[in-house]
Amino acid sequence: MRVVKVKSNLDEILYHKIIESLIRGEYSVGQKILLNDLCEKFEVSRTPVVQAVKMLNKDGVLTIMTNGKVYVPEYEYDMVKQVCETRTLIETYALEKMMQEKEDVFQQKLDVIKRYSDKCEEYYRQEKSVELALADLELHKAIVEGANNEILNDVYVGIQGRFIVVNYLIRPLKNRNYEGTVQDHFEILKFIEDRDTKKAVDKLRNHIQGTIKRFCEDE
Repeated sequence: MRVVKVKSNLDEILYHKIIESLIRGEYSVGQKILLNDLCEKFEVSRTPVVQAVKMLNKDGVLTIMTNGKVYVPEYEYDMVKQVCETRTLIETYALEKMMQEKEDVFQQKLDVIKRYSDKCEEYYRQEKSVELALADLELHKAIVEGANNEILNDVYVGIQGRFIVVNYLIRPLKNRNYEGTVQDHFEILKFIEDRDTKKAVDKLRNHIQGTIKRFCEDE
């Protein structure tokens, strides 16, 4: 997801609020979204809503049709597979690059990942599924940012946007194995701390590819 650098930037704030609404299950795949409804929901004027929706369209979270209508996108299995494969390639590459960093830089990046891993565990224990989902997205974004590659970061935003639709709309939050997610994070973090690149990358790959398996089970 995008980073809100200036809190007064209403476009960015709405961008994140709409994503949170999607994760909460307030919208479904293929659903038409009316801009006026968003204005009323968030008590804002139309201009920032339009700008936020344009950003969400760019990042694959929403789709703006040629007639201007806005929908939650629908992804078939092939698209789900492509999203997960691309996400795997980016994150595993980024993790490999991070593991090559000098100790002080490596520790700084590790601390960020650990912070989000701890948040995921905390929200799991508190049974806060939406907050856990948001922290999980930030954890994976932190892994990519560990590569120090701005172009890679920009590409990843679009992949993560599509992944939000795949992972939280096609498969709603209820009845999820949150314990498994938290355990995966713990194991990935442990391998990173041990500087065991192969095990860390393999575990991360299996963690992401599990989405395809779960999608097939739901079909």
